[in-house]
Amino acid sequence: MFGSFRRHQKLIWFVIIIALIPGLVFVFSTVSSLGDLFTPSRWATMGSQNHFFMEGTDQPVTIGGRPVTKQEFFQAWQETRLGYFIGTGGREWPAEDKATQQRIQMNAISRVFLIQRMRELDVHVSEAAVARMARERLGDYPLANFEKEHLAPQQLTLDDFVRFLRTEAGIQQLVGAAAVSAKLVSPREAEILYRKGHEEIAVEVAPFWATNYLERVTITNEAVARFYTNRMAAYRVPERTVVSYVEFAATNYFAEADKRLGEITNLTSLLDEAYFRLGATNQFKDTNGVPLPEKEAKEKIKQEERRRLAVREAHRKANEFGTELMNQPQPNRAENLDNLATARGWVVKTTEPFNAVTGLEEADFSDEFRERALKLNQTAPIAFNPIVGSNAVYVIALKNKIPSELPPFEKISDKVTADYKQSQAMEMARKDGASFLAKLTNGLAQGKSFAELAAQEKVQTVSVPPFSASTTTLTNLEPRINLRMLQQVAFDLKPGTASHLMPSAEGGLIAYVRAKLPLDDTKVKTELPQFISRMRVERQNEAFNQWFRKQAEQGKLFVPQPKDTGGGTPGAAN
Repeated sequence: MFGSFRRHQKLIWFVIIIALIPGLVFVFSTVSSLGDLFTPSRWATMGSQNHFFMEGTDQPVTIGGRPVTKQEFFQAWQETRLGYFIGTGGREWPAEDKATQQRIQMNAISRVFLIQRMRELDVHVSEAAVARMARERLGDYPLANFEKEHLAPQQLTLDDFVRFLRTEAGIQQLVGAAAVSAKLVSPREAEILYRKGHEEIAVEVAPFWATNYLERVTITNEAVARFYTNRMAAYRVPERTVVSYVEFAATNYFAEADKRLGEITNLTSLLDEAYFRLGATNQFKDTNGVPLPEKEAKEKIKQEERRRLAVREAHRKANEFGTELMNQPQPNRAENLDNLATARGWVVKTTEPFNAVTGLEEADFSDEFRERALKLNQTAPIAFNPIVGSNAVYVIALKNKIPSELPPFEKISDKVTADYKQSQAMEMARKDGASFLAKLTNGLAQGKSFAELAAQEKVQTVSVPPFSASTTTLTNLEPRINLRMLQQVAFDLKPGTASHLMPSAEGGLIAYVRAKLPLDDTKVKTELPQFISRMRVERQNEAFNQWFRKQAEQGKLFVPQPKDTGGGTPGAAN
């Protein structure tokens, strides 16, 4: 959307700020890569004071003992959302999920603190700096169009955007000052680190999978019964929860979404730009994995935006319902959900019994649905704050708690038998692995090759594609082989040596390093400049983190820890 965004990506800072508060992490970025909005009504209604209270707390956020005001937080929150939008190249505003709501909240608090420090340090930003940053962020995109098409629908103005840019420029000054202490990266040091992280090795693996031993297991009734007796606790069914819920499906709000899409005058050009920015020629494929034609891919992008807008409207309706529930004369009564939903014409549904690991497999509920539902109890039986899923939004209440129980053996005998068989197969696999390792170690010491010893013992081996310490994905790798575990073990080995038997959920495996592969010098020369640049940014960010931690301590930044009630105060969707 913004023509010059890609050309100026090198100017974007991503800084992780770890606060001096146990268990609390601030994630801050001058062009924030955050997530969902933290709706103002959630905190604007907390008490009659003009102080900002985090959701679930009864103490205001303070800096040097001074409470942060709602207005301070609101402006920082707006700027954080703007940062996310600009950071995506103007493609999207923050989404709607609980985790990103919490992150954006933390980022806004960090931003409030930094704004105050800029005032105390007398940091001034010139109009020229603001104008330059506007050009860097928007290129030649007309400001009037930007305000009308993107800011206004989010209740923002050009004044908000200018304030955001001024803060960004000021933070860059702080980053620049703090980064002076960062250790410079010499080309020689960078090359050593690059080669260490990118040098590849050739590895052979001898796997011992339990599945290859299942047919060898002898099963007797006595052995299975003894196995069950020794592991009865593992078969106890934990307490399960049943909840009632009202579902606000996105499909019910497509008409509103279509209306919003119809109000976008340049929708076609936005779809064009989104298509090319997303690399849609490869991203959108049909059921056979074939890339969709451009027209169909753009339609898919449009439908995804339609779904997102519909979910947002569903969230608004669910939020209204949650607020009405909370305003009932006796709000902490589970039956209120059924009664109010019936009165308002909403259908009440009930889940199957579930716990932290089983149940709900067939339903399209988010992880947050399970997490929030399991926290409900007789004291706090309703989650007033809606739960946002991919295609619906839910308001839930506790229906029942089913106590833990131990099923009789006859009811679970098939599962116990299968578990016994798997256990015995695993034991056989690892026993054979340990036996081969002893012979392999002796054989290698005698000058024999890995391939020769594997063939001699009739052990199947796997040639792993070459990888380096910085490799994150590897094509054609056996799914049961954990790349991260392999990297941790293999790079501590010398060529021609083997690892210990590495146990895994599937059995175990032994790694043998065949050789270290020389790096392509041409590739090193090509990629080294970008690697040096990335290292410098990382060290500058590290220096800024250290500066922030010190400033937060000296400035007495205090953020109360939320009380986890499982409920929450609902807020209106944006």
